[in-house]
Amino acid sequence: MRPAVAELAVRPARHAYAVGVIDLFLNMVLSAAASLRSASAVLQLTADYLPFAEQAPAPNSGRGWLLRLGLFRLTAEPQRAEDWVWLMDHTLQLGPYKCLLIVGIRLSNWDPTRPLRHEDLTLLNLTPMESSSGEQVREQLAATAEKAGVPRAVVSDEGTDLKRAMQLLRQDHPAVRHQLDLKHKNARLLKAALDDDPQWSEFVGQANRTKLATTQTSLAFLNPPALKTKARYMNLDTLVEWGIRTLAYLDRPAATELPPEEQRKLTAKLGWLPTYQPALARWSELLAVAHTAESLVQHGVHMGIGDDLQAALPPLTTPAANRLARDLAEFLAIQSADLLVGERMIGSTEVLESIIGRYKRLQSTHSKGGMTAMLLSIGAFVGRRTLAGIQAALETVRSADIEKWCQEHLGLTIQSQKRLARSATKTG
Repeated sequence: MRPAVAELAVRPARHAYAVGVIDLFLNMVLSAAASLRSASAVLQLTADYLPFAEQAPAPNSGRGWLLRLGLFRLTAEPQRAEDWVWLMDHTLQLGPYKCLLIVGIRLSNWDPTRPLRHEDLTLLNLTPMESSSGEQVREQLAATAEKAGVPRAVVSDEGTDLKRAMQLLRQDHPAVRHQLDLKHKNARLLKAALDDDPQWSEFVGQANRTKLATTQTSLAFLNPPALKTKARYMNLDTLVEWGIRTLAYLDRPAATELPPEEQRKLTAKLGWLPTYQPALARWSELLAVAHTAESLVQHGVHMGIGDDLQAALPPLTTPAANRLARDLAEFLAIQSADLLVGERMIGSTEVLESIIGRYKRLQSTHSKGGMTAMLLSIGAFVGRRTLAGIQAALETVRSADIEKWCQEHLGLTIQSQKRLARSATKTG
């Protein structure tokens, strides 16, 4: 329901802007991927058309709202219950810190008919750590349990410190399940399959050379995608899609009817691609298996899900795809072991990865400064935003509270260290 103008015009105590302006600013940043400067500029342009906007905020004002909402969510007392499922991971950045992030949802509030959304989640823990051992992570899990109650399950990847922390937690609470994230399992199995396939390395190399050779030519519309350098298997989706699409173009009359000079260019730059047609079919089958498993797990891990995966797959034609299907079915069978009849369990941290991705995008302009107070913006990404909730956050959390949190959890930031270093140099 659309709020009335009178509701939008309410000003939180000690604030100069109406809650409608604040909500619109936050929506642009959190939902429309606008930067702080862009959101401010849009409101500068539209303020005259909004009856509740007497003036437009500066980017720093919007940043303050974002951090206050985030800290409000972080410090809010969650409901204590036994049906929590926690999703945990680390986010890394420049400098010595990485941040442990735990979000959660109660199984009684989860709708398995659709993928998890950011608004479904509650922020339970946000702890920057200079080092992260299993014992240190276990301490944070125990602190989270003090607030929210011992969970039904914790979902994470197979990071060494996270697995060790769960082993320690389960010594005290053996009923807590440790669900391993399917997305990471898929990545590990795909990596193994591609490492065993010498054609994949050759294909990646050819694609890189083709990109360099075609970028500033008339064939630029056939450019391969930009590749991620950390893990070649992460390029599987985009590269296979490009290869299949480009092969389809090469078979069209439009390609064969090009002028002779363009035909020579096409042959010189992309004549290698048809030789990979069987390999592309093989890799497509791997992707089909991985995507089918991820689609099933979106609706929850349950008894018999390993058999469901085998039933959902079409007949597979390659040894690699059959091996992947078998490995994933075994993994899902292990992950569903001992579940109650009719019980469905979250089996993916994909929604948490999405939250971390949104934070990194928002923080990107400050990435060279390491972790800053902007870390608190993660709290604004989760949960359902309402005008009343925004007003409560701004009236409860003050700038001094944000400064105190940063001093306690981040210490002297990289930006502060740079300023001190420059000051010392000038003094010297």
